[in-house]
This record gives sequence, structure tokens and C-alpha cells, in this order.
Amino acid sequence: MASRTPAPGAIVDNKYRLAERIGGGGMGHVFKAENVLAGRSVAIKFLHPELAENTELAQRFFQEAQAVNRIRHPNIVDVIDAGVGEMGPYIVMEHLEGEAVGSSLQRLGRFDLDGAVATVVPILEALDAAHRAGIIHRDLKPENVFIAFDSGRGQAVVRLLDFGIAKVIDSNGPSPRTRTGVVFGTPDYLSPEQATGDAPIDGRSDLFSVGVLLYELLTGTRPFRAPTAVATAFRVVHAEAPTLAAAGVNLDSRLEAVVARLLQKDPMKRYATAGEVARELEKFCPDPAKRLLSLGRIINVNRRLALTQPHPSGGALPGVASPPPPPPMSMADFERPLPSVREPVSGGPMRSMPRSTFDLPASSIPYASTRVVPSARNVDAGPTPRGDHGHATRVSAEPVAASSAQRVPINPRMSTLTSAPHVAGGASASGVRPSRAVSPPRFPGMYQVRGAVLRAVDKALVEDAGPKVREQIVNQLPQRYADDFLNDSINALVAYDLEALDAYMDLATSITLHESNRWRALGRSAIGGELHNTVRSVLRPAPDLQIAIRRGISIWSRLFSFGAWKIGSSSPGRVLLQVGEFDPASLALRLWVVGVVEETVRRAASYDVRVNIAAGDAAFAPELSCELT
Repeated sequence: MASRTPAPGAIVDNKYRLAERIGGGGMGHVFKAENVLAGRSVAIKFLHPELAENTELAQRFFQEAQAVNRIRHPNIVDVIDAGVGEMGPYIVMEHLEGEAVGSSLQRLGRFDLDGAVATVVPILEALDAAHRAGIIHRDLKPENVFIAFDSGRGQAVVRLLDFGIAKVIDSNGPSPRTRTGVVFGTPDYLSPEQATGDAPIDGRSDLFSVGVLLYELLTGTRPFRAPTAVATAFRVVHAEAPTLAAAGVNLDSRLEAVVARLLQKDPMKRYATAGEVARELEKFCPDPAKRLLSLGRIINVNRRLALTQPHPSGGALPGVASPPPPPPMSMADFERPLPSVREPVSGGPMRSMPRSTFDLPASSIPYASTRVVPSARNVDAGPTPRGDHGHATRVSAEPVAASSAQRVPINPRMSTLTSAPHVAGGASASGVRPSRAVSPPRFPGMYQVRGAVLRAVDKALVEDAGPKVREQIVNQLPQRYADDFLNDSINALVAYDLEALDAYMDLATSITLHESNRWRALGRSAIGGELHNTVRSVLRPAPDLQIAIRRGISIWSRLFSFGAWKIGSSSPGRVLLQVGEFDPASLALRLWVVGVVEETVRRAASYDVRVNIAAGDAAFAPELSCELT
């Protein structure tokens, strides 16, 4: 009898109610589920219905549960239950909140030394326990290493996943899954003896895979990568392992020696045990607390703690008033175009590429003869505007002489953040004057971003670094930018000057992020947070990658008054996204945009979309090009 296909809402063995699909591969699907009797969240892996009738495959499937329970190690995902139901064979595992290392690498590019050591040492300890139990993993790769958030301890932990093709060393002979000539594993991470398939393997095969993983974590590249699986396997067997320095990463020569020894072709020349490698790597980051902090930064533990432990005052940031949030953004509101302040390029027509919907013909741009200026707080100006709570700037209109040579259009709805000039002697609401110089704006008054971008960047930063760091950043902003952040009065629909965003990102990078690459992660997290309502209409399942991107462009292009978005060359499973006229964007903003694009398309396409920056990964480059696969 054919097995029923798993689907959300289905009940498995009268115990587990399926929620959303969270993963899968060649053997089957993985669903998040709830034990309806105990109320516990779990993950359930199903064997594909078309494979369930195969006795050997079913035996191989259940061997994962047997292997994990034979090892019983805290750094290996726990298997709770297993059985055969209406939907075929299944395995029930603990549900992990966090991120696979493969996804982390995609976001970050590579790990720093502390993060790499903090990731690999627990895996080595798990492998050491597995090898002592007579089990070889055989499929170690970034997708099978998970950095999870342990809410009970409030910290990040590492889990080794997927013993589905593990080899059990048995004196009674090989299991049916380890026949001579059958090669299991992922080509980039195979050991030479695995790739050839003509010799028995032991735990040192996993150590070669650890060497490949460690090399990739430190450099962002795989040491034996080639265009095809066969060519990759050939390089694994025959090519000399490259050094870390060859990939442009200069680290301690002793670490180079550890990686080189792990990648030896001859198993006899590698380390004897995984435990020995773990002790060697610990020397490069001996402080366990420092390793925990590194793991926490990778999966944003601060954000997760903030979600599970609300602020005692009800979630408000210290020293920041909590006005009612702006009304939800409707698509009708969002699609209403706002004017660009760019002057037309003289000497030729506008480009014919699709432009941001901020852009309008020059004749239709509404010019305002007023500017917004702060006024003294002791002047009675009537009711306080919405969002102002006792320490915000009041708005008043003052005539401005317009030069015939240059007239700067101002959005009539522009907030004080974008237009209020700095007042000498002013102070922030907290009484702290900015103490860090903000880079002068490169394009003063020329470009805008939607308030939705400012809100998303601000909220993601709070989740990543915490409210105290955010308060430190806002206190160091120029006064003309700080008040709207302090009052949480940024309107998602209004256009704000780009330099306000640049100043915020510049300070955040200097004070807490330290590396521009981390903005890509914050862009991804924005889709599940502040930007979710903005992009919600394009998150519905798309039949293919190109349609998902076309839908996305309809929203992304409306976030900025600059940028000409289009789809370049494409082929099945591969699309080139090009954003021309993007020279106003800083490096931090570019990476944030890439993260937004990446997460939007990943959710719409319902698989792990990879985004590689093909061009424009430098501040103020004229174009940003990304290849999505």
C-alpha cells in the first residue's frame, strides 16, 4: 500500500501534528511538528513515499536513529522516536531553532578564527564519541552542522545532524549500505578513500572532511572545488591541498599546519582521533566563554533572547517613549510614488531602463517653498504632532529663496529627521552630545529612502546588538537625525534623506558590527521582522526563480529614490539581478539590500536560494549585480 504524502495539519500515529516543511533532501522531507500529548515541538523526517516500499532503503533510513542513540552525545541532534505510519517510515528528532552553518556561510562569507574554532571543536567532540562507538558519519558538510539557540541556557550550541549514511563498523561484516564500489557523501567533502570507493574507511575519513569544513569556514571557499562532481572528486584524490594563505587568509602558521595535516591524502598521515584535533584547535581560542560569544554573534543570540525575555517595562527601550505604531502599510499606500530629488542629467534623455517608482518626469516633481526647521521647545505651537513626546522637534514653515540654478524639491510629507538643520548648542534627548564624527554625506539632499528601510535597519540592529547599543548609536547621531529615532516616529511611507541612513549605518558599523558583511545578515532578518508587511505580497510561492525576482523588484525598487532594477541574463535555475544607477549606496547598504533580496526570494521560492555578488560589492559603485541560483 502506497504511503500518504506528509502535509501540514496531518496527524502522525495519533501523536504528532505536522506544521510547516522545514527541510528535506534526496531521501525525504523534514517537517516541524508538535507532540499533541506532551505539547513539545519536534522535527519529523519522512522517507519519500516512492522509496518507502524499498526494504533496504527503509533499513538505511532507520539506521540514523539507531546510530544516534548508540552514540548519545550532547553535540549530536537527539532522536526521540521512530516508527512506520500512514505516511511511511519516520524519525522524530528534537526541533532546533537556529541556522545551519551552510546558511551562515552564505550570509557572512566566512567565519572569523574564534567562530570557526567554536563551530568545529564541538563537532570533533561529537565525532570522537561516534568513532569510539564504531560509527563513521561519512557526510560531514556545512548543511549538516547546525548552530542552535538553547533557550534554557540562553546561549548558542552546535549540533551535528544527519547520520543517514553513517557507516557502522561491525565485526560481523559490512552492512548492506557499505558495499564495495558504492560511494556515499557530498563530493566537495569526500575523503580520497571515500572518493575512490575501493578501500575500507575509518574515522580518519571524517577528519579529512573536517579539514575541508575548517578550510571553508576560514576562507569562504572549498579547497577542491571544480565545475562538476566528477572533477571535484578527481581533485580530492589527486590535487595538492591549497594553503589558507593561497585563499588570501593569513593566520597562525600552526593553524596552517593543522589544516594541512587534516587534508593529507594518506589517512596514516592525518591525526589519529577527532579528540586530538579538538585539543589542537582549542589552543587557538582557549577561552570557552569567548567561543560561546562568537557562536552567539553568528545566530544573533541577543535577538533571540530579546524575543524570549521581553523588557520588564513591556518592551520599550530605556529612555525612549513608546507612541502608537504607525498604521499598517497597505499596498495602495506603498505603491503611491514619491518624488526623487535628483535633477535630470543634462545633455541627454533619461535612461530607458525601468527606474525606481520614486522617479517622476521633471515637470511633475512638486517643488515646495518651505523647509522644516526646529523651534524652541518653550514656544507654544499648539498640539504636539503625533509621535512627539515632550522632547521632539516641532515643525514650522519658513520661506526659502529658490535659486534659478538649483531648486531642491522637498516632499510635502518629509519628516523633521530628513530636513531639520543642526542647531548649535542643541542636545539629544538623553543629554548626550554626539562624540563620534559621522562621515560627511556624499550626496547631501539628493537621494531618499522609504521610512520602512530606516525602521527595518533600526529594529534589526536592536535585535542583534540590544537596546543599549542602539541608544549609544542614536545618541551619537547628529541632532537633526536623532529625534525621530528616539521617538520611534519614523513613518514607513515617508521619504527620508539617504544621509540619515548612512549616518546610522556608519555609526553602527563602527560601534558594534565592525564588519560591513554583517549588514547582509541584518537584511535577511528584516524580512522576518519590520519589512515583513512590506514584502508580504511577494512571499507567496512562485513557480520559478525568475518570477519570484520579478515580483520582488516591484517592491524593492520602491524603497529607494535611486536604482534601475532589471533582470539580466538568465537560464533555468539561474537569474542575474542588476541594479543600475546605484552609485549613492554605501557598502553597508548594498550588503543589506543583498540580504533583503536573498531572504525574500528564498521564502518565495521555498528552497535555499544562493545569492552571489557578481559586481558592485564596493561603496558607490555604479551598479550592483547579483547571481541567484
